[in-house]
Amino acid sequence: MTIIDLYKKGNYYCGFKSCGHAEGEFEKIVCSSMSTLTQTFYFTLINKLGVEESEIKDVQGDGLLKIEILNSNIYRRNDIQTCFEFMIMGIELINEAYPNYLTLKDVEVQND
Repeated sequence: MTIIDLYKKGNYYCGFKSCGHAEGEFEKIVCSSMSTLTQTFYFTLINKLGVEESEIKDVQGDGLLKIEILNSNIYRRNDIQTCFEFMIMGIELINEAYPNYLTLKDVEVQND
């Protein structure tokens, strides 16, 4: 099972943690789809939206990607919130197509 925690501060997404591996008949499709969405999000922040790597706390490992945008002036930007929404929509579509492989939840984190 892949567990995705979406970190929120008030009405704003500020990060996420995706951990675990899907298991079952469609595990490769689900895992590769999740990796594509989350990694594309990360590289879009840096390569397209100009977020400095020093403004992002990331942890990576086998079946793990955790990203937190550290500066509230950055994560509150409309373009970054749109990127979060894009990624979340993709995850929700994967979950609809392959139920029981993912758990997706919002997690409120402490405000700045």
